[in-house]
Amino acid sequence: MPCYQVQKVSVEFKAAHADLLEKAIQSLGWQYDWNVARTFCRLGNGIELDLRSGQATVNQGQQSKLNELKRAYSQQAVKLAAKLGGWQVKSITANKGQLLKGML
Repeated sequence: MPCYQVQKVSVEFKAAHADLLEKAIQSLGWQYDWNVARTFCRLGNGIELDLRSGQATVNQGQQSKLNELKRAYSQQAVKLAAKLGGWQVKSITANKGQLLKGML
């Protein structure tokens, strides 16, 4: 009988853009490794992302890390959308920002 057991949890994680996901991972300073097709990513903190199925597998108790990644991905998506619309994002707090039109 093993002396320890690692339980993994699989949750929905829809990331449509691998480039934005990579920027989000880099912004957090995490180690990562993509497969050749950039459809599967293994992070150094035990998170595995399968972009084809839209699933993330994470060690139980580490869901907060996955939530942190989701927030970072959302921030990157907002920055890209703002840039495409001619807006700029001004960070107010870690989770709050302001969109400005041509003022910075």
